[in-house]
Amino acid sequence: MLNLLNNPDFVQKCETASPFDMVKYLTGGNIRGLEKIALGTLANRKQLPPNVVNVLIVYFFSTFANKVYDRNDLARLYDYWASNHVYSFGKAQEMTNEDIEKVLAGLK
Repeated sequence: MLNLLNNPDFVQKCETASPFDMVKYLTGGNIRGLEKIALGTLANRKQLPPNVVNVLIVYFFSTFANKVYDRNDLARLYDYWASNHVYSFGKAQEMTNEDIEKVLAGLK
């Protein structure tokens, strides 16, 4: 799924899609209550640009799509990226190289 971030058409989707639409796309339309709750935790966070949020969503769901996860993990990652000043698409792509499991373990 992370290889999508190298596809120019998908990069354009990151620029225009809402986080909900991105999750819908990445889960094949299978949006569970858990995804809605996780997305809800991002609703009032305004530090990151929308295209960066969409890369974060790709990063998160490349590991957790259709799995059970802590509903606060997406918000933890958002805050981690914000604290690391991830404000550009390129920087967001770099951040996807980090092992998500290790990052989340360090944030709990």
